[in-house]
Amino acid sequence: MDSSMSAVLLQQQGYEVIGATLLTHTDEKSESIVAAQELADKRGIQHYLIDCRTAFKDEVITYFADEYTKGRTPNPCIRCNETIKWKYLLELAEELKCQHIATGHYVRKATLNNIYYIQKGVDPAKDQSYFLWNLSQDVIRKAIFPLGELHKKEVRELAHQLGYAHIAEQKESMGVCFLSGTDYREYLTLLLPKNHPALCFGPVVDEENNVLGHHDGYPFYTIGQRRGIEGIAKGKCVVAIDAEKKTLIAGKREALMAKSVSLIDSQITSDTSLWAGQKVFIRIRGLDSVPGYWGTVSYCNSSLTINFDNEVWALTPGQSVVVYNKDMVIGGGIV
Repeated sequence: MDSSMSAVLLQQQGYEVIGATLLTHTDEKSESIVAAQELADKRGIQHYLIDCRTAFKDEVITYFADEYTKGRTPNPCIRCNETIKWKYLLELAEELKCQHIATGHYVRKATLNNIYYIQKGVDPAKDQSYFLWNLSQDVIRKAIFPLGELHKKEVRELAHQLGYAHIAEQKESMGVCFLSGTDYREYLTLLLPKNHPALCFGPVVDEENNVLGHHDGYPFYTIGQRRGIEGIAKGKCVVAIDAEKKTLIAGKREALMAKSVSLIDSQITSDTSLWAGQKVFIRIRGLDSVPGYWGTVSYCNSSLTINFDNEVWALTPGQSVVVYNKDMVIGGGIV
C-alpha cells in the first residue's frame, strides 16, 4: 500500500513516475510482483522488475545466517537498505536519467549546511528512520518520501478514496520479508546444513562456568532471553553467547546493564556542531516498545563510542544503534 500510494501521490503532484519492483527472494509470479505490475498498468506507469535474487542471497540471507552462527543478532532490513534496495534503485534511476528515487518509507529528508539527512516521519508509530541510518549522501540527495508528512491512517483512507480498497485492506507486512511470517529459528533450520555445528546441542553455563543445562542450538537464543532454556533460574537470562564453544552463558539481568558502547561499521555526520560536546538522542531498537535514550558521542579512528546518561539494558551484538539530533539521523553503527 505504501509504495502504491507514493506513486499515486507523486502523479497527483505532477511528477512523471516510473515504477520499479525488486525481485529479491520470490519469483516473478508472486502476488506482490503481480499487484505492482497491475497498478502500474492501470495508472500508465512504465514498470521495471529488478532481478537481484543472487545479490540478495549473497548480501542479505547469507549475512543473516552468518551473524546468527557467530552468536550475534542481525538486522537484515538495515543490511538490505544499504547493499540491495537503494543501491539498485539508484543504479536504475541513473540509467533512466531520473531526478529522484521515491519510496513508501514513513520518513522525511532534511538539508543542513549542504549535508542531507534522514528525518523522522510525522507518524511516530510508523517512523522508519532507524532503518535508514547507513544510507549514503548520493542516495539521500536523490530520495524523496511522499508519505513522510502523513500518518498511516491517512494513507489508508486515501487508498480507499481512490478505489484501491483491496490495497488498503491488505495485511500490513511487518518483520523480515524473506521469512514470510515464519519464525527465524525454523528458517535457519531449513537454511543451514543439518550437521551444522551451530544447530547442535550445547551447554548452558553460569558466569562461573558451572553447567546449568543444555540448549538445542545457540542461534535459537538471543541476549536477554530467559524463557524456554533449561536450567535458567528465576531472575536470570542469557547474558552472552559463545559461538566458538557453542555455549550460552546465563546470569542476572543486571549483568546486561551498560552505560557505554563502542560501535563497528559506524558513521557520524561531519558537521560536528550537531553532536560534539552536546546531548544527542539514541535509539537501540527499531519499531518496538524500547524507548530512546539520551547521551553523548565521540568519534575517533572511525570508531563511534556512545556514552549514555543512564544505564541501558541488553545492547545486543549485531544490532544497530542510531544517533539523532532532534529528529534527524546523524549517525549510527553496529554493536
